[in-house]
Amino acid sequence: MIAGTVCLLVAVMTLQTRRNAAGANALMILLLALAWWDITYGIFWANTPGPTKYFWLDITYLGVVTVPTAFFVFTLNITNRSRWLKRPLAILIFLEPVIVLACLFTDSYHGLFFAGKRVENSAVILDAGPVFWFNVIFSYSLMLLATALLVRTFMRSSGLYRRQVGIILLGIGVTWLNSIIFVAGLNPLPGADNTPFSFTVAAVAFAYGLHRYQLLDIVPVARDILVEKMTDGVVVVDSQNRIVDINPTAMQLLKISEPMIGKPVEQAFQNSRHHRKDQPEFSSPQTEIELGGRNKTYLDMRVSPITNEKGRDIGHVILLHDITKLKKIQHELHLLATRDALTGAVNRGHFMELAQKEIHRAKRYKRHLSLILMDMDYFKKINDRYGHAGGDQALIALKNICSDNTRKMDIFARLGGEEFALLLPETSLKVAAKLAGRLREILEATEINSNLTKFHTTISMGVTELIIGEEDTLERLLQKADRSLYKAKASGRNCIVVWKPELG
Repeated sequence: MIAGTVCLLVAVMTLQTRRNAAGANALMILLLALAWWDITYGIFWANTPGPTKYFWLDITYLGVVTVPTAFFVFTLNITNRSRWLKRPLAILIFLEPVIVLACLFTDSYHGLFFAGKRVENSAVILDAGPVFWFNVIFSYSLMLLATALLVRTFMRSSGLYRRQVGIILLGIGVTWLNSIIFVAGLNPLPGADNTPFSFTVAAVAFAYGLHRYQLLDIVPVARDILVEKMTDGVVVVDSQNRIVDINPTAMQLLKISEPMIGKPVEQAFQNSRHHRKDQPEFSSPQTEIELGGRNKTYLDMRVSPITNEKGRDIGHVILLHDITKLKKIQHELHLLATRDALTGAVNRGHFMELAQKEIHRAKRYKRHLSLILMDMDYFKKINDRYGHAGGDQALIALKNICSDNTRKMDIFARLGGEEFALLLPETSLKVAAKLAGRLREILEATEINSNLTKFHTTISMGVTELIIGEEDTLERLLQKADRSLYKAKASGRNCIVVWKPELG
């Protein structure tokens, strides 16, 4: 009776202080089932009369069949495995107690529970029918599985989480010790079942855990929630760079179809374009990698070492974060900062940066470098006659012609208004002048369409070359090209003038 009262008190304590916590409902049902088991067993031992000879002993089974199921559900709750409670397991663990009780109370009709083996004046059933043995095996299986889950959680936890699970294991360990004593025939109370008393010790341990370690307030986060459900990729490798764990997000980001457990981590990153082959141990703490394919993916990769209690490296954790959207935004911002919004050509500021680099390269390696400045003829008249839309189409046409007839290494830029520049690395003055002539002819022959109106336009060009032996600068190069362009416009436009020293 005292044992049952203790269980009731702990159940009330749980209701008042932890009713909304994970596992609280299962724990309260467990404690109430234990209280029922203890109190009805005590009433039986007090020789209290009942409607039938074994009435008080039989109704203890309401608690007997409930305790294993409640403890198993409680274990699933506090180890974050509640997802297991789905069909068919849920049907089995909740329906089994009902079937056993039904067979117990209707045994006189079929004999499936006691099978005529019930011993007079005994409070312990040591041998009975098939339903009895099925319930014994089923109950011990649930308890064993629950204990295994708790041990696994204990081994993988630390700090407060570990102490919480340790208290539960201590309590349930007493019940297992009692079972061993009972099976070994060392029961100090012959003819009595000590199981409810041992479970009461577990209830006391739970009460201590509730008070001392905030049991049910903080439940350890299971790996499947922490790792499996993470939006970032996680790859765990051992000291030999073999994959020991990888979550679904990492597999999706790395575009691999299988976990590759036990395989070299380099195989998982073999599609990575920016992964450095000189760092097989992924020793760089942070880097960006690019995965090719139809749709490129950019990942931020962070590597953190894993050390044991002695401080020795035993592996690494690789975190992968998808930064594809960020890279696209950065690319768009770069285009806005470096490109002309109308034509898509390089803008003036970016052209000056690129031109400085090309001049430095040309001087260092003593290579040719030519510059063509071009100005669209009578551009104001085009705007006046065909509108700004017509002028825009003329500028776009010039840009397209230059892009289609030059190399990727050439730099085409809009310096402002109708003025453009074409920088030609590793190109002599003679070749540059020939290219300028071809571009001029193509534009003159191109029909420009704007608002159902068609027209033609022309350009004037000034061509110059960087003189390696002299102290030519970008400013000097632009000055020479500009004077050549001025001469072309003064000579009637729609022509090309190559710079000569006499032009200044």
